[in-house]
Amino acid sequence: MKKLNYMWGAVAVAAMSLASCSPDDIEGLNENGLPLAGEAKVTVDVDQTTNQATFNLEGEGIYPIWIMSWESANPYSTQNGYKKIFNNAGDYVLNYRVGNRNGFSQGMGSVTFHVDNSLVDYDMYTTLLAGKTWRIAKDEQGHIGCGEPGTDGTGWYSAAPGEKEGTGVYDDEITFSADGTYTYSPGADGLVYVNTGCTVMPGNPGDGNDFDAQAAPQTATYEIRGEGNDVYLVLPAGTLFPYISCDGQYNEPKFRIESITGSELVLIYENDDIAWHYILTSKTDEGGFNGFDADSDCNLFKSCTFTNEFYYAPGWAQIADPAMTADGNSYTISLPTATSETWQAQAKFLTDMATNSANTYDFSCKLTSSTDHGNVTVKLVKTGDDGVYYFEEKVSLKAYEEYVFYKSDMPGIDMDNVSLVFDFGGNAENTEVTVSDITLQEHGCDGITAPSEDEDDTDYVYDAETNLWKTHVDDTGVYTTEFYYAPGWTQIADPGFTSDGGTYTVTLPEATTDQWQAQVKIKTDIPADADTPYDFSCTLMADKELKGATIKLADVNNDADNFFFVERVDLAPYEEYVFKMPAQKLALGAASGLMLIFDFGGCQAGTNVTINNIVLQKTAE
Repeated sequence: MKKLNYMWGAVAVAAMSLASCSPDDIEGLNENGLPLAGEAKVTVDVDQTTNQATFNLEGEGIYPIWIMSWESANPYSTQNGYKKIFNNAGDYVLNYRVGNRNGFSQGMGSVTFHVDNSLVDYDMYTTLLAGKTWRIAKDEQGHIGCGEPGTDGTGWYSAAPGEKEGTGVYDDEITFSADGTYTYSPGADGLVYVNTGCTVMPGNPGDGNDFDAQAAPQTATYEIRGEGNDVYLVLPAGTLFPYISCDGQYNEPKFRIESITGSELVLIYENDDIAWHYILTSKTDEGGFNGFDADSDCNLFKSCTFTNEFYYAPGWAQIADPAMTADGNSYTISLPTATSETWQAQAKFLTDMATNSANTYDFSCKLTSSTDHGNVTVKLVKTGDDGVYYFEEKVSLKAYEEYVFYKSDMPGIDMDNVSLVFDFGGNAENTEVTVSDITLQEHGCDGITAPSEDEDDTDYVYDAETNLWKTHVDDTGVYTTEFYYAPGWTQIADPGFTSDGGTYTVTLPEATTDQWQAQVKIKTDIPADADTPYDFSCTLMADKELKGATIKLADVNNDADNFFFVERVDLAPYEEYVFKMPAQKLALGAASGLMLIFDFGGCQAGTNVTINNIVLQKTAE
């Protein structure tokens, strides 16, 4: 997605009358210590894909007063990092004052920024909303708030994290479908939380306090609509929402979309008397890991130099390099043409970073795609030697939903130069992928502890009735196989393959060198639902070292695009490797049958691999 950055330019010496305390009234205040708007560093970042602008003020001990002069009412906000969506293209002037403990600047600054295109197609916002479950973001300051009309709705009240525990608000859920369907669930308690001033909801005790009302699940419709310079989420009259702020919100539920990402939605309901502020999240784990500190001096990438190298080859016919734009530690790669296979859309950062075997290392980055993309590869590798790497993993991205990729406490490898490689093979046309906050550091240097990647309390019981693999395949013997065994990419006879009571043995007489040169596919009639998470586990053992064995669970009719995961693991001789992958969903939707794919490319001659204890089950609620 395109981002343009507008820096502070001219200062307008305009007057603005706002009430403030006299310096004589409060101990320690100094009228000579007022900040100067002309010295402030203000930036406006415009995401030209979503028309969302972010207002930032740099500096310690100061805060902004944003005056949105493009609207006749001159609404304002004091939130640094304030986000605003614009419906119309054009140039906009953001006026601002700067405050500190002594008061706020008498002078006013301004910065002009530009929005490229008017919004005429709101499908992008539907994409951002649909296919996930939203709830009030209880861990965020201001997840419920109110303030003066024309503000961001937090000036009078801003709920602290978790402040409303014990009420009926945090377990309520709403969903949006791609076809315009809105659903509301009051959660397990069957309650909706209501403002004390409401008369339309039953059960108001009349004691001046907000209250819980009985509520039932509800299905309605929704519309994304542009009006003037704003974009609105509009629901039918009488539609429930996790917090009912007033009769007007219930009778005419119309929320201004202040900002939106794939996992956060900020809405404002406003009438003539008040503005209500809501933050919703679709994250399954609020307060989850956000990556290592990219701004820390510990970050080797922060101080490195690098060159970029691309390989963009739809159908394996190389075309012009994709465009890449940089904004600090954020890089957006534009892919106008669709590709179908892994390694057809490579973007490499060839750096002068060095690592050594005496230390261990942490890595993280954030990825966001403008389209659903289930086949993104991330690899940290020794420059010039693809076989020496820290990791090579696949991730699945939902449109506009940020994905934090990380590895912690990796054993060090002696590398004079480290390359960071991304591959977006399998992308849809006109896809833009943003990679940001890239961090590589010696383990623990920034003091941030990552959650263990091995934490998984899922029960994988082979003999359980819930094990779909056992009941559909091992107990019935109903499956087919397909092989591609091609040392040097010249296909030879299929490898040996036997099965015995749920144990599968693959015999590989010839050595191979590259991934996908020794493929084993087990095709089944196990159906899989759309948007339903599944757990998978299996045990592998090889009698010779085998680095980078691949495991993939996919739609039998579309394994290239519709799959649960693609992972690579290293097998040591005669050591069992228990592979676990909990709570995965198919990338594109339902499958009539599933296929389990293994690849042992890179095997030594005479390698035997056994696979058993295969468990496939729906994730327990």
